[in-house]
Amino acid sequence: MKKKIEVNVTGIHNRQGEPEEKINTVSEGIYEIGADGVSVIEYKEIQETAGHRLVFHNKAVISADRKTMEIQRGGAMSTGLVFSEGKDHETEYNTPYGKMFMNVITKSLVFEEGDVGEIKAVAEYAIKMGDEIISDSVITIETKIR
Repeated sequence: MKKKIEVNVTGIHNRQGEPEEKINTVSEGIYEIGADGVSVIEYKEIQETAGHRLVFHNKAVISADRKTMEIQRGGAMSTGLVFSEGKDHETEYNTPYGKMFMNVITKSLVFEEGDVGEIKAVAEYAIKMGDEIISDSVITIETKIR
């Protein structure tokens, strides 16, 4: 079953020696739950930076048991982030300047659900490159039926 939704994504990033960075995106999207209970949220993200408009095609896949969430981001900069509480997942971040390899260490992953198509997912995580934690972050994805 597919439903049209509004998607609100908030990312908060804390890097040592820098002020907290908060990014919020609101867009239209599609929510679908499969027969296997897996939820899929698809949405576009538009960012204006240095006079350029970047469009990303994003997909969040939430496991039926609500223990894992994977966010796939496609566009000029692409990556796949896997969140699973207490686990460390290696990922590749592709930019126009080349690839960066990093690890996503999930501290917590919490879901709240309402009617079909209404969900709030919050992942608290760290980004590690080599032996160094470069960011402590939180991503919140909230959906509402349109």
